[in-house]
Amino acid sequence: MYALLFIFVAACFVAGCKEENITQVVGPQDWQGPTVEWQSAMDAEVRGTVGLDVAVHDSSSILRVKLYVDGGENQTLTAPPYRFTVITDSLGDGVHLCEARAWDHYENLGISPVLRVNVANSIAQGPRVLWVPDSLATIQAAINAAQDFDTIRVSDGTYQEILNTFGKGIWLESEHGPQFCAINGSDSYNTLAIASGPRSCTVRGFHLTGAEIVVGLGDDCLADIFNNVMSSDTTKTGLIRSDYAGGLVHNNLFEGGQVGVDLGYTWGSSYNNIIRNCSRYGQWNAALYTNPLEYGYNLFWQNGSNYFNFEPGIGDVYGDPMLDLANGTLLPGSPALHAGNPEILNIDGSRSDIGPFGGPWAYTM
Repeated sequence: MYALLFIFVAACFVAGCKEENITQVVGPQDWQGPTVEWQSAMDAEVRGTVGLDVAVHDSSSILRVKLYVDGGENQTLTAPPYRFTVITDSLGDGVHLCEARAWDHYENLGISPVLRVNVANSIAQGPRVLWVPDSLATIQAAINAAQDFDTIRVSDGTYQEILNTFGKGIWLESEHGPQFCAINGSDSYNTLAIASGPRSCTVRGFHLTGAEIVVGLGDDCLADIFNNVMSSDTTKTGLIRSDYAGGLVHNNLFEGGQVGVDLGYTWGSSYNNIIRNCSRYGQWNAALYTNPLEYGYNLFWQNGSNYFNFEPGIGDVYGDPMLDLANGTLLPGSPALHAGNPEILNIDGSRSDIGPFGGPWAYTM
């Protein structure tokens, strides 16, 4: 009798445990893997370093995105933008198969279609002119397709892009100048990141805006920055920044941001720039040691302070530049007229004006 009662109670206890366990089972809220799509359209042939952009969509947060090349794991990214840098010199000529895989918060897996990349580093090819958007739809696509010594020429318009040069020695320019061609890298760290490479990269004739630091010069990079407008609101950190870089920064307008020109150890020169409306400093020397930068003949106007750790430069000017941005000119009586470095000339052979419409690389109306 007691044995039967014990068996009955034990059976009820087990049944109750099973029912309780079942009611407490909670599955993941997301059973679907991410959608992974390539944003990069490959040319028939690629050379050097190329960027591969991936778009990942999911109802949950993304933990990681991995690039596989020819079946082998190549790179891992854990935060957007999901842009892989592929050094094709290490792959060898021929077709290589690329695949991106993404995992969401619940470890669901999404896999991209296979992207075929035809590497042709050993095939000789002369310098080219790549037009945006006629030849390639976006500026970054043109950079991806470019090789050293190519020119990328951008037609008029506003381009919502975040750019990286991947260390290429290219000439990147707008067709008609900064009043007609804008690049907006809103909600990004850099609108334009210039990475280190063996040759100098030139950027000419854009209105660059939108990012926390509009132009970032990577460590040991070489960059020439001519006739651009860089602007930001005063809540953003700055307009151009380097820690250890070289090049020429001539005839630009830096407007807004907390710091206009923020330079660490920088070799080269900064001449003929207008720096105005920066809430903290117009020009900041961020080098730990003596900065070898040559600078001067810059115009400062309505900054919190014109210099930080920099002495005033030879020929510096202070006053309203009387700049007509819409028409690409200085108004009569501007203190920037023919006030630039006397060794730098305007297109007509006269002494350079200060600002984005002067110097040898200026655009003519």
